[in-house]
Amino acid sequence: MKKIGIIPLGIALFTMFFGAGNIIFPLILGRETAGNIIPGLMGFIITGVAVPIIGFLATSLYEGNYEKFFQSIGKIPARVVIILSMIIIGILASARCIIVSYASIQQYIPWCSLFTYSLIVGALIFILTFKENMVVKLLGKVLGPIKITLLLSILFLVVINLKKIPSSNLSAGQSILTGLQDGYLSLDLLAGLFFSHLIYATMKEEKLSSKQLIKKGLKVGFFGGILLACIYCGFALVAALHSLSLANIADQKLFATLAINILGTAGGILANTTVAIATLTTAMSLVTVFSDYLTYDMFKGKISYLAALMFTIIINIAFANLDFSGIMKVIVPIALIIYPALIALSITSILNKLYNFKYVKSVTFATFFVTLIFYMNRFLK
Repeated sequence: MKKIGIIPLGIALFTMFFGAGNIIFPLILGRETAGNIIPGLMGFIITGVAVPIIGFLATSLYEGNYEKFFQSIGKIPARVVIILSMIIIGILASARCIIVSYASIQQYIPWCSLFTYSLIVGALIFILTFKENMVVKLLGKVLGPIKITLLLSILFLVVINLKKIPSSNLSAGQSILTGLQDGYLSLDLLAGLFFSHLIYATMKEEKLSSKQLIKKGLKVGFFGGILLACIYCGFALVAALHSLSLANIADQKLFATLAINILGTAGGILANTTVAIATLTTAMSLVTVFSDYLTYDMFKGKISYLAALMFTIIINIAFANLDFSGIMKVIVPIALIIYPALIALSITSILNKLYNFKYVKSVTFATFFVTLIFYMNRFLK
């Protein structure tokens, strides 16, 4: 078996992460914080990069086996959390990717409705993911490098057109909080917890020992995190520079508008095509993870991976025909309640593996109940 290097695997991980939310929320951050973008980015890097990589590293210590990772809080709670997480990433977040992909190139294909586009994309995703063991290799060696090259090209074209960033209505403290919230809503912790399974499934083909697998997984996580941070900073700074012109633009159309304003029609086509490709590669990963879960976890091999893949794509097409705000209305309440507990679980699991920390379950449940009480109280008020 040919060895797969840290860089291709790190690129694959970055490609899995960098989807709809990872494009939209840095742009929202830049638009909202403008002149105070640096404090905003500090908050965003914590929740949008550090937290997801912590999740990836936590499951890496379980060799990518997310079931074992979650079972530290008990079998029934683990099952509930896995199902909720899978619904968010495998249906809602992947459908969100299709919506943003369509919004980025909608103006160039006026004859194509969102429904027609989602059908075409669904067929394309099926073709690219029907061989599950090829997905990571395809992302790491082909689609990932293309995606990064295009993104960096767009950022370079923008950098040479830099101008002074407008002042912000937010203070530095408010900007940090905004960054924390926007990074939080990218939902990348959920992705990180489950993407490690795909990375490890690929690395296991190399017949490495458990120690070698974990060590390599940690390196892959750090490299992927660095790539994420660099692209986030670029996108957020670009949006901050043009915050005034983005004030009344719908979230899913931020990049499309920005690209044309900065680069003109020809450059805008390149930039928006880049976004379409970027979001669809992430949709591929999310759909693969969910299909794998249906096949081997929920139905214990009683249905084939291809059948699960077809079902997942059909559900994604249905949800993609909600608008971006419609998807977020479903995602946000679930994420707000379970996300803090997942952060606590990730951190305490790492402490458990490295330092034999004994209170993983109690800390995780305490975090969950405090969060639940907080939001129930907020709702009642």
